[in-house]
Amino acid sequence: MGRKVTRGLVFLLAIAGLQLSYAQEQRKVTIEEATPGSREYWKIVPQSLPVVGISPSGVLLHMQDGLYAQGVDVKSRLLKWEDVGGRGNLTPFSERILAGWVDDNYILFDYHEMKEVGRFTVDRDEWTAQQVAPNGSYMMLSNGKNIAVMVLGGTPYQLTQNDSSDITYGIEVHRSEFGISGGLFISPDSRFVAFYRNDLSDVEPYPIVRMNNHIAEHDPIKYPMAGRKSERVTIGIYDTQKGSIRYLETGAPTDRFFTNIAWAPDSRALLIDEVERNQQETNLREYDVESGKLVRTLIQERHPKYIEPSVPIHFLSDGRFVRLSRIDGYNHFYLYSRNGKMIRQITKGAWEVKALLGIDEGAEKIYFVSNKDYIIGQDLYSVGLKGGAIARLTEGNGWHSVAMSDDCKLFYDNFSNLNTPGVSTVVSLETGERKELLRAEDPLKEFEVPVVELGSLKSSAGDDLYYKLTRPAVLEAGKKYPVVLYVYGGPHSQLVNDSWRGLRMGWDVYMANRGYVVFTIDNRGTASRGMDFESIIHRQLGTVEMEDQMVGIEYLKGLPYVDSDRIGVYGWSFGGFMTTNLMLTHPETFKVGVAGGPVMDWSFYEVMYGERYMDTPEENPEGYAKNNLIKRAGDLKGRLLLIHGGVDPVVLWQHSQLFLQAAIKAGTLPDYMVYPMDEHNVRGQDRVHLHKVISRYFEDHL
Repeated sequence: MGRKVTRGLVFLLAIAGLQLSYAQEQRKVTIEEATPGSREYWKIVPQSLPVVGISPSGVLLHMQDGLYAQGVDVKSRLLKWEDVGGRGNLTPFSERILAGWVDDNYILFDYHEMKEVGRFTVDRDEWTAQQVAPNGSYMMLSNGKNIAVMVLGGTPYQLTQNDSSDITYGIEVHRSEFGISGGLFISPDSRFVAFYRNDLSDVEPYPIVRMNNHIAEHDPIKYPMAGRKSERVTIGIYDTQKGSIRYLETGAPTDRFFTNIAWAPDSRALLIDEVERNQQETNLREYDVESGKLVRTLIQERHPKYIEPSVPIHFLSDGRFVRLSRIDGYNHFYLYSRNGKMIRQITKGAWEVKALLGIDEGAEKIYFVSNKDYIIGQDLYSVGLKGGAIARLTEGNGWHSVAMSDDCKLFYDNFSNLNTPGVSTVVSLETGERKELLRAEDPLKEFEVPVVELGSLKSSAGDDLYYKLTRPAVLEAGKKYPVVLYVYGGPHSQLVNDSWRGLRMGWDVYMANRGYVVFTIDNRGTASRGMDFESIIHRQLGTVEMEDQMVGIEYLKGLPYVDSDRIGVYGWSFGGFMTTNLMLTHPETFKVGVAGGPVMDWSFYEVMYGERYMDTPEENPEGYAKNNLIKRAGDLKGRLLLIHGGVDPVVLWQHSQLFLQAAIKAGTLPDYMVYPMDEHNVRGQDRVHLHKVISRYFEDHL
């Protein structure tokens, strides 16, 4: 790897006029204020209007102070929540109806006439998944083991009678990969309900031990590990008119992945992306819901590394559909006929569509979020169904979080960038009228504010690698400051973006206030940069990622205020894997590391994610062996703190324990911290404790 690096544009946080004496008057962020989940965190978070929906009539619904407070249309007409039964999370259900939960009651409320029009009363501790029919006449429920149906004003009627812990009904499958977030799918006409049935009997049980009781409880989970037996998923169809259940005849092999379920507009067919277990091929298949039989395969896509369809097709009223695909190397829209013939590619270029927000068939326009014009930002765009010119609809470089009404006439934009805490605007696409609803004040104006820089460096292959650097507000002449590299580096991530203080505005602020430089760089393998940029990690997780992280380190070593002898690294999950890998591979550089929930051996990770990026251990023994950190525990030289949740169902506790055992045998000396009853992410007040532990570790050893 070449040592020469180049810098792109650098955006500095505006601190003009900030003198040393002034900085000394400002107070510093506390660890409680720096930690999401604590009661104090809100003090450093800009005020915003997190929108839960926009009705076609223009009512904008948002939260305030943790409660769903009011709606406001573009004419500033207020809708008081006292009129809809108090605290709740109601969202637009139709032109006239708001619907949502108030305690254990799902209420349908006509907000024009200000009256309740329906109610489902549900024990949500028992029935943890719910889906309401489009016509509002019934609700589907799942408790994981069984599914039930409940009509308005009625009680749940159980449709399945399952007592096996190996079978689930109506919840997400495939460990929520491929964009899967639920397991109940109701047809547009409300007659049919598709649901997942997952048979985990082939998957070996994995022991989880919960310590709360006097006698610890054995609570095993089914965890399909790479190269071993996986789930067998089928899809059932409940016919509300006949009261019957039929299963689609999906056939063999039974361990492929069924994702992106979409109903045809006439509710008579179900379309599914069926991904082969090797994840190099997906087939979009159509099934007749009344017979359960396969009708045809509409589209087949293949890639020599992997393919990951994560968004269902979107049907137009005439049967054509829009598909989001990476078949040309970037995520773009394609228009297909009802029989699966490609009509045209709608968008094209070296940039990615990040989300489809809506299609206005009358105007023949698609609305979507993309990083087309600004890699570390995102905007709302529109394009015609026939392709052609793409229009950028949001204003200002930065991060635009957008919600759109179902009729695509209005959108809500919550905007921020590095120096802008937040601006909330609602925009009419018909008239162009823009109404600013909120301009957030700087929540850090009374604090000592570190400097934040965003910039870019070049990888050895010439790719732009974007970074974020947070440093103390005032640099003392001649003083050298320690560095903490905060790393994730895995797929589906983008840590560096031009949002308010680069999003991670808690712990990095706290550490910079205490004299540290905190640095993050998005290496090759991360998201939103196209297939080649991401898939270079295939079969060699950790290799290219570390190379790019070291580009950032070389840049840091060239800064006059950085102490090159005091460089640390911290990361969680994939970042824990990266942290440990960097500590073992570059002991000459990294003095201290903190690895949370780390993957230590990819053969102990799940089928869906692990085999996508590494293939199976049998197919790729060299790749698995190269990045098996357990075998390298003897290479540890610096101070490394391992942290793990004792009931982690994602990166199993086994990972760090096996590394610890190997270190004991090798005579190396990692430190260790366990959160006995926390899962993969340490949350709430436990997270405050976690941040104290991490910060103290760097203060003690770096």
